[in-house]
Amino acid sequence: MLAARRLLVVSALALAAFAAEAQFSRVFNIGGGQNLPDFTGKARLEPSAPVVGIPCYFVFEFTTKNQIEVQRVIGLPDRDVEYLANELEPYADGTYRLPVRFLAPCKRSLNLTVSGMQTVLHGAGTSFRSSFSMNFSKALPPFGINVKPLPEDGRPSDFSGAVGTRFGMAQTLSSDHVRPGDLITATYELRFDGYCPSNACPTVEHLSKEFKAYELKEVARTDRSVKWTQVLVPRTASATNTALVALTYYNPQIGRYEVAKAQPKKLVFVSTEAASTENTSVAVTGDAGATSENKDGGQGEAGRVLVLRFAPSDSSPVVATLPPDTPVKELSSSHGWRRVETPRAIGWTR
Repeated sequence: MLAARRLLVVSALALAAFAAEAQFSRVFNIGGGQNLPDFTGKARLEPSAPVVGIPCYFVFEFTTKNQIEVQRVIGLPDRDVEYLANELEPYADGTYRLPVRFLAPCKRSLNLTVSGMQTVLHGAGTSFRSSFSMNFSKALPPFGINVKPLPEDGRPSDFSGAVGTRFGMAQTLSSDHVRPGDLITATYELRFDGYCPSNACPTVEHLSKEFKAYELKEVARTDRSVKWTQVLVPRTASATNTALVALTYYNPQIGRYEVAKAQPKKLVFVSTEAASTENTSVAVTGDAGATSENKDGGQGEAGRVLVLRFAPSDSSPVVATLPPDTPVKELSSSHGWRRVETPRAIGWTR
C-alpha cells in the first residue's frame, strides 16, 4: 500500500513538471527544406510626391499573420539621396520605415527586393506555443518615385538649396579695435535644423570699398552648423562697418523662401594712421626663434629675432623685427600663425 502511494506522488509530480514545461514557447530554426507560408509586400514613398531637400520615408508594408523582420533592401537609389538612418525602423503598425532626403529632382521606377526573417507562430493563446522561422528573400512590386524641385515662385537667384524651418546666422570678428591696414578675421556661423548642401555659401553684402576682402573659406561643418571665415583689411578709417552676411533657405513649414542674416559689426579705430607694410631691419642680437631680415629680404648677421609680418604668410611684407623677450599680447591665431600686439607694432608671427 505504501509503495502504491509513493508511485501516485511521483506520477503527480511528473505531470506537474510536464505542465510547467508546456508554458514555455519553443523556437525552431528550420532550413530551406521546409516551406513557410507566403506573404505579400509592397513599398511606397511617404509623402507620395516628395520635394527636394525635405525629409520623407521609404515605407515597407507586409500582409501576413506571421512576424516579418526585414534585414536588407536591395535596389534603393544610390545617387542624389541622403539616408538619414543606418537601418530600417519597425513601427507599431507593422511597417518598416527608412528616412531619406533627396538632393535633386528624380523620376524613375524602383524594383526592390527585401530579405530577412519570417517567423510562424503556432498555438497562440494556448499554454503550449511553438514558432518556426527561416530566412526569406522577396521581390516587391515595382513602384515609381517622382521627386519634385522646390517651388520656382519666389526662388531667389542666389538660392543654394538649403531647406529647413530654423536657420540663424552669426558674425564674429578677431578684433573690432583696429588701425587702417590691420587684418581682421571675420567668422560667419550658420546654425540650422534642416539641410544645407556642401556648395552653400553666404553672400557678403554692402561691404565698403574701403575694405580689401579675401575669399570666404569653409572651415568647419556638422549636421547642424557650418562656419566660414573671411579676412578683411580696412584701407582707411572710413571702413567703419563690416558686411551684412546672408544665406537664403526654403522653409517648408510656411512654404516660402526666407533669409538668415548676420548684421554688420562696427569697427573702432584706435588710430587713423595705417600700419606700416614696408620691410624694415633692426640690428639686434639674441635668439627669439626667427632670423633678422634686411631690406632685400635676406638674412642679416645680427642673430635671430622676432619678425612680425603684415599677413600670416612667409611671403607677406615684414612690419617689424623685434628683439628677444619683447612683450607681446596675442590677438588671434590662424593655421600656426599668431597675430600679436607689441609696443612697436601689430603683426603676425609663427
